[in-house]
Amino acid sequence: MSKPPESALRLLAGMLNKPLYVALRQPRDTTRMNELLEAHLRWAVAAEQRGELFASGPFVAEGAAPGALGGMTIVRAGTEDGARAILAQDPFVQAGVVDIELRKWVLMEGSFTVNVRFSDQRSRIL
Repeated sequence: MSKPPESALRLLAGMLNKPLYVALRQPRDTTRMNELLEAHLRWAVAAEQRGELFASGPFVAEGAAPGALGGMTIVRAGTEDGARAILAQDPFVQAGVVDIELRKWVLMEGSFTVNVRFSDQRSRIL
């Protein structure tokens, strides 16, 4: 593969370039999913509070239970081993409810908007 043009390299240099790790969760044994759901959610909340969890959630489709199609978790870690160590604490992973396919991903572009209204304590994220 040849080197990208200088104009493209300049654009890339100005982008976020934030490495993250994406775990694609594939259902393996969902018979314990409901039993372990609370523990999984508590793990996710704690990982988010520690700054390890960027985003997470199930894949969904009409007529399918949440999680039946697997899901995705994005973690902040310095290395693949670090990402695996974070994910190894997930009760779904520990119990074999899901298998993980881990990929390094570089967040380049995107945006989000946060609105907070103090007067009525409403918030909105787009």
